Order: sequence, then C-alpha cells, then structure tokens
Amino acid sequence: MSEPLLKAILRLFAVVAKEDDVTHQEREHIRTFIEDHVSRAAVARYLALFDEYVQAMPAQTGDLQATLQRVQALCTEVSAELTQKQKVVILLELINIVQADGAISAREEELVQAIGTAFKVSPASVDAIKTFVLGNESRQLDHDHILVIDASTQGSFRQAHHLYRPALNGFVAVVYIEQVEIYFIRYLGQTDVYLNGVPVKSGKIAVLAVGSMLRWDKDEPVYYGDLLNRFKKFSDYPRLSFEGKALTYKFRNGRLGLREVNVSEESGNLVALMGASGAGKSTLLHVLNGSEKPSGGQVLINGIDIHRAPQQVEGVIGFVPQDDLLIEDLTVYQNLYYAAKLCFSTKPEAEIDALVLRVLEDLGLEQTKDLKVGSPLHKTISGGQRKRLNIGLELLREPAVLFCDEPTSGLSSRDSENIIDLLKELSLKGKLVFAVIHQPSSDIFKMFDKLLILDTGGYQIYYGNPVDAVVYFKRSISLVNSDEGECHSCGNVNPEQIFNIIETKVINDYGHFTNERKITAEQWNTVFKQNYRPFTVETSREVPHSTLNIPTRLKQTHLFSLRDLQAKLHNTQYLVINLLEAPLLAFILAFIVRYYNLDDTSLAGYVFGKNLNIPAYLFMSVIVALFMGLTVSAEEIIRDRKILKREAFLHLSRSSYILSKISILFMLSAIQTCMFVLVGNYILEIKGMFLNHWLILFTTSCFANLLGLNISSGFNSAVTIYILIPLLLIPQLILSGVVVKFDKLNPTIGNTAGVPFVGDLMASRWAFEAAMVTQFKDNAFEQEFFLYDKVMAAADYKKVYYLPELETRLQYALNNFGSKDEAVRARLTSDLALIRHEIDKELAVAGQTLRAAAGLAVGKFDSATYAEVSRFIDARKHYYIKRYNLADGKREQLVKQYTDTPAKDAAFSAFREAYHNDAITDLVKNISEGHRIVAVEGKLVQKIFPIYKDPDPAHKIDFDAQFYMPAKHFLGRNIDTLYFNMGVVWSMSLVLALTLYFDVLRRIIEGLGNLSNPLYKKP
Repeated sequence: MSEPLLKAILRLFAVVAKEDDVTHQEREHIRTFIEDHVSRAAVARYLALFDEYVQAMPAQTGDLQATLQRVQALCTEVSAELTQKQKVVILLELINIVQADGAISAREEELVQAIGTAFKVSPASVDAIKTFVLGNESRQLDHDHILVIDASTQGSFRQAHHLYRPALNGFVAVVYIEQVEIYFIRYLGQTDVYLNGVPVKSGKIAVLAVGSMLRWDKDEPVYYGDLLNRFKKFSDYPRLSFEGKALTYKFRNGRLGLREVNVSEESGNLVALMGASGAGKSTLLHVLNGSEKPSGGQVLINGIDIHRAPQQVEGVIGFVPQDDLLIEDLTVYQNLYYAAKLCFSTKPEAEIDALVLRVLEDLGLEQTKDLKVGSPLHKTISGGQRKRLNIGLELLREPAVLFCDEPTSGLSSRDSENIIDLLKELSLKGKLVFAVIHQPSSDIFKMFDKLLILDTGGYQIYYGNPVDAVVYFKRSISLVNSDEGECHSCGNVNPEQIFNIIETKVINDYGHFTNERKITAEQWNTVFKQNYRPFTVETSREVPHSTLNIPTRLKQTHLFSLRDLQAKLHNTQYLVINLLEAPLLAFILAFIVRYYNLDDTSLAGYVFGKNLNIPAYLFMSVIVALFMGLTVSAEEIIRDRKILKREAFLHLSRSSYILSKISILFMLSAIQTCMFVLVGNYILEIKGMFLNHWLILFTTSCFANLLGLNISSGFNSAVTIYILIPLLLIPQLILSGVVVKFDKLNPTIGNTAGVPFVGDLMASRWAFEAAMVTQFKDNAFEQEFFLYDKVMAAADYKKVYYLPELETRLQYALNNFGSKDEAVRARLTSDLALIRHEIDKELAVAGQTLRAAAGLAVGKFDSATYAEVSRFIDARKHYYIKRYNLADGKREQLVKQYTDTPAKDAAFSAFREAYHNDAITDLVKNISEGHRIVAVEGKLVQKIFPIYKDPDPAHKIDFDAQFYMPAKHFLGRNIDTLYFNMGVVWSMSLVLALTLYFDVLRRIIEGLGNLSNPLYKKP
C-alpha cells in the first residue's frame, strides 16, 4: 500500500474514531491495522501520525453534515487506488474500530452507512459485516451470510448456516460478502484453533484465503470447501450425486489400468486427479466420463449407471480434453456460436448471441471475440485464452459434471491460476468438476476440494482433502513435523513433497539412489485401504438435469455445413490454393498438349482436329480430377477428430456431419472442375462439350472426395494419408485402359474380349471411356454422320473380317474333317462349335433358318454342309456390301449438300476440323489393333470399331462390355455410355459413402492392428 493511500485511510479512521475521544480499544485496533500493512519499525511513526490526525480534527460540535462531507472527501480520495475487495476490508476495519467500545452510536452508524455508500458497498453487505463484527455470542449471528461453527448439536438459527464440531470451545464465525466474493473469519473461545497451521487469536478477524483449513484437536478439520458449500447458491437444478464404485479397467493387451478405484462426490466440488505418468489418470477420467467402459465396477450419477443407460444422462457430462478442440479458422465468437447452435435448437438468434457474449465475458475473452483462434504454431490468442475458450465450449451448455484433462498443461503460472479460478468458480455455482493436474502451485493446489492420487499400475493411494495429503504421507513414513501440512510462515503447501515421499528410492551401498522404490504402489494401496474412511454421499433419485436441446438431423447438417464453409472462407491460403489449383493445372496441361505441326503448310496454326494430344488431355483431366478430389478431402475428418471427440458427448448425428462434409466438398469440386474445363477447353478449342466434360470430371472428383474422406476417417496421421494418395492414384493410372491396354495386362487379371474386373473397379476407366466416347460421337460434326458411319462400320466389319474368318475356319473343317489326329480333331470341334454359334446369330439377324447348320459338328460335318453354309456366307457378304453401299451413298449425298460450293466446302472442312479430332477417332475405332477379330470362349469378338458396336442384349448389365462402346445394356435397355458410366461412378461413390458412415476402414485397420499385437487376447 502506498504511503499517500495509507495516510488517507488513517485520516478516515481518525474522523470515524473521534466521537468524543479515541478509546484505548479503538487505538489498539488502529495499531493492529498498521502492523498488518507496514514494517514493525514504522508502526510507531504511523501510529503517531494517526494521533496527529485525531488532534487536528475539530471537536464535535454536533455538525454531522460537516463530518459527513469530510468523510465523503476522504472516501473519494482513496477510492481510485482501492479495489472493491480492499474497500470492503477497510469498511470492516472501520466498523471494528467504532464498535471497540462495545457499541455503535447513532452518529457512528450514519458515518458507517455514508462510507459504505461512498465505497459502493451494498447495504446487505454492510448489514452482514455489522452483524459479524458485533456478534459476541453465536445467537447474535443469525444472518443468512454468516456461518457459525460450534459444539451445539442443533443451531437455533433461522437464517445463519451451521457446522457441528463437538470439541470446539466457543464458536467460529464466517461471513460471506457476496458482492466481492470474500470471506472473513473470527474465533471467540478458549480452544487452540489453527488457520492454515497458524494459531488464531481469539477475537481477531482474518480473511479466509482460498484453500484454507481450520484445525483443532479431537475434531475433524473444517476445510475451505466445507465453508463455501454452505454459501453456494445453486441454480434451480437438483443437487447431483456422483459415485464410482470399485472401478477396474483392463486394456486390450490384458494389462490393468485401474484397480478398484472408488469415488464419491456431489455437486459443488472441484476434484483433482493426480499421479505419476502412466498411473491411469486419463484412463480414470475417461471411465468416469463414460467414454471408456470399465471392466468392473459402476459409475453412477443420481443412481443411474452411465455406461448402461447413457441416454438418461445425455447432456449432463462435459469433457475438456488436454488438446485444443477449437476450429482454428473461426473466430473466438464463432467457435462458441456454432457450439451453442448445436446445443440449443429452440433458442432464438438473439438469445444465442446473448449467451455467447455472456460466456465470453465470464471467460474474460470479450476483447478477443473477433480474433481468429489460429493454430498453436501461428497464435492469435494466448495459450491461456485457448484453454479458457475450450472450457467455454462446455460452459455454454452448463453440464452438471465437467471433466478436464490437464487444463493447465503448457501454461504459465498466471494462466494456470486463471484456469483453476474459472473451474473453482464453476464448482461454486453448483457444478461437479474433475481435473487431471500436474505440478500445481500451492495456490492452485489449495483451490481443490478433494484430491485423488493414483500410483503406477492404477492403484488408488489417496482420496481426501489436498492439504491433508501432505500430513497423511508424512505420517505414513513417520516423518518429523508430520502434523504440518503447510508452511507456518508463508502458508504454502508443496505438492511435490507428496510425490517425493511416494517415490522415495532405495539407496545402495555406495550412497547412490537406485531405481527401486522403498514403498511399491501395491504397498501404498494397502496403506490407503487400511486408513481410508469412505466418503458417504446421499444418492439423489432425481433425474439429472440437462439443458441440451439437440437440433434435428437436417438442421445439424445445415449448421455443420455453415461452420465448415465459414472456416474454409477464413482460411485464405486454403481458398487461394484450391481455387487457383484447377485453372492453373488446366492452363499448364492444355498449354503443353496444344500441339500443331509447324511443317504442315496446309495449316495456318493450331487446329483442334489435328491435335494428337487430345486423348492424353482427356485422360490427364480425369487424373487431375481424382487428384484434386483426394487432396481436398484427405485431411477433412482427421483434422476434425478432436472436435468430434468433444461433440460425441452431445450425441450429434454422424450422418449429418458426413453429409455436411460431402456437400461442401462436392460444391468445391463443382467449382474446381468447372474452372478446369473452362480454361482447358478454351485453350484447346474444344467446342460444345463443356457440360459433358464438366459432368465427367465433377463425378470423378466427387468419387475421389468420398475416397479421401474414407482414408481420412480410417487413419490417424495426415502423413500416412498423403503417403497413401500415390498408392490410390497409380492403380487408377495403370488400370484405366490408357497406359496399358486391357488385353495387354498380365493374363491373370487381363481380359482379351473386354474390360477385366480390376478395370471395372477403377473410376478412371469409366470416366475416361465416357470422355472419349462423348467427345467422339456427341460433337456437333459427328452427330450428323454417326448413324451412317455406324452402319458402314458394322457392314465393313462383317464383310471384311467376320465372314472371311468364318470362311477360313469352314475351309479348314472341310480339309480336315476326316482326320484322325487328336489335335486336329480338337481344333475341328472348337471351330465347328464356333461356326455353329456365329451362324445361328447371323440366321437370327437375317430371320432365316438353315438345315445345314445342324451338320456343324464333328461326325456330322461333310461337303454338303460346307457347300450350303458357304452359300449362306456369300449371301450375307452381298447383303452387307449392299448395306454398306446404301449407307455410304446417303452419307455422300449429305456431304455434297454441305460442299456443293467452294465456300461451303471450305466451311465444311473448318467445321470438321473444329469438332472432329483424328487422334480420338483412331483410338475409339481401335484401328491400331493388329488383331481385328479374335476368338474367345467359342465366340468371335470384334476388336475393331468398338465405338460403333451395339451392346449384347444377352447381358443384363454390361459391366464387361468392350472399351469405347457407345452404349451399355442395362436391364433390357441400351443406355448411353456417358450416363451409364457416370451412374457406375456415382454407385461406387454411394458405396464409399456407406463405408464412411459405418467407419468400415477404421474398423478393419483396428481389427488388423489388434490381431497383429502378440499381447492381444480375443474377448
């Protein structure tokens, strides 16, 4: 306290004390006050100064108004430098001074009231202080802000609180000044009473510090928490009982993590869980909060087993993990806002806003509400603020029981005290708070009402008052001064002393400490069981109260989506990279593949139709869509895993969360693929295909989104996920049918006739085929001629490849049908069966019958059969020649309409070059294939002109259709390849959505991990 302030207070004391003359008792009170605020050497000087102030005061003339004015001036002078708590302390000292003669006169009463008003101390607080100071007998202390401790079995109080202690001579009075949350204590009697180990002088008033303890012989100590519990004003919610009975927890490898741990608590307590690393503190916390099921024992809230009936305690439990549960790209306000929206669906917007602002004010975060939270490495708010915000996320919904896992880890001592202050305040409001704590300071340690200590192996070795723990362990090993729990001179408690005792090491013959403990965890547990007196908690039978009102699944989806979208919009780097990635890749790719031959004098520059790289562009577009879809989604769930862990206590809908992720990612993929197609197609001058190309790439990217979400959900490390991305993309490259043709794959997985099964599993195969087929047959030029080209290609195949192949095999049969050679007869058998199969198909097409067809078998075949079948084949040749010529004539006639003048001819050529690409045509017609027709499984398979080939109606679903076919057969209908292929990719996406919802990949990985663990025992 500064000297000017102390002098001003002494002047104020002088005004109040001088009624007639300052009495001896009043002067002694002044001396005591001075001794508490200055050094011993300066006491006499300041006491003399007080005497001077008294002498300088004018004699009492009855002019009360003048005295009140002087008091008002002095109060104004000192107010600016005093906190409200200090003002209350000074007011109490003033009242104590004026009643030193045993009474307060009417004039002194008016002065006291005037000072209370000037110091802005409420009349209720002034009244409580007067009752407390004047009460020299317990019956005079009947006030609702006063607690009396005495030997009376039943207090005669109507308002005052009471504690029974039979061995106490006299009484202890405690007054609670609610306005400033301060407690004063006064003892009158003959018993040796100790406050924090320091003797309490009878009649002296002292401030009750946090964590204080009153002790005297033969009685149970009175703890700080016992006193505060009497003054707590709980909300309208019922008190809550919490019991953990004989809790045992066994890990999957068979190791015990907890061994018959017992906990009995009720609303209003702050409980610390302490122990060495690996002792089971976090395990106990998770068992108590319901996230881990105990192997034995029960956890009861108001008699309800939380593991057997979790729905009955929904919303009652809150959990603050050690790690941050914040969305780093949202502001402080927005983190709380969305948490509130997910908890209270019926609250109007204004009420939600008011709730969030109130919590921010309670947390001391109102100044930072518009700051982005940021990551631990790129901070915008401090570590202490982050911890408070984490706690605030739980405070919003006011859980009756709150669990905090190491809330002070990584914080400064000041921030740590602020966090524990906050938790203590919560407990004082009627909550039950459990906190795992490491290395607390003395002040923090004394804030806890209960302390539970676990030792290595999950043994419970202490459960009781924190300050008593020091005494307990000192006595256990018979230390000198074992009755002293705290320092007499400073009042501090050293929690480290407890663990030094617990883990005392054996000293070897050379005087060095060994790694062996003197007392093992099991031995400490035995000592605890011998000395432990179980706490009894009256089990409440009321239904635990929950304020939760969870939104509907649809509304949850909306809120999750808004939260995710806002977080992404706040992340500038994320936005810039993801929005520029697609057009930049499109530009690079399109620019590189924009090929034209500088030596070709017939070309004036780039021409789409002559660009040999368009197939490569379409293929790489599909790979880029897969890549963008994977990278944008691969971290989505793993980044939210901590938040999901907190929200698990709200029992929010997993399907709503997944749907929100999918919707945001699909929207982003739609934008990315749109920009890619716009830029790439513009540079390469691909016309009229925007919607088709966008649909293909968007569908592919959505598939990749869901694939990325699955691996994000299945694995625990972002590094692992990004290592996996090449492993997912390379098969899409190899098995797409582009890099390696399907008929050139390893025969074990390949397929000569169509697309192998492994190819059908690749989204790239369906997307690339759809892009190529659509680009070829649906461009504006080819649409004019496709039907004619299709008829001509079918007729050309029949007359040039198919029928001559049948003739060759028929001729071989004629030349060798009488052979006895086994190999020849085997070939004859297969050839004749193949010819019979194909002739039957042709007969069905022609609508004819052929008696000679029955002779197409070994033993029946003869020259007559040969002659009749040959005549039929020749007739079909002539039929297909006519069909080809007819279609060719019509096509030529149509071409002439477009080219009958030089101007039209030039325009037609330009039209063709703008839409019809030669490289795509060569690929979809498969003209580079050496084997235009092959025999597979007793059938002839057409390898050339797949783009003009009709689906086989015998197939109900055409998954094994040939690559580049224009349509697929599906349940009796021919469906355009574009829509069929996109339907297949969307079906694959739906399967991935289901595996994501049921978390199939994570379950498989965990199952494999357990099976590979040699310590794992199947339950």
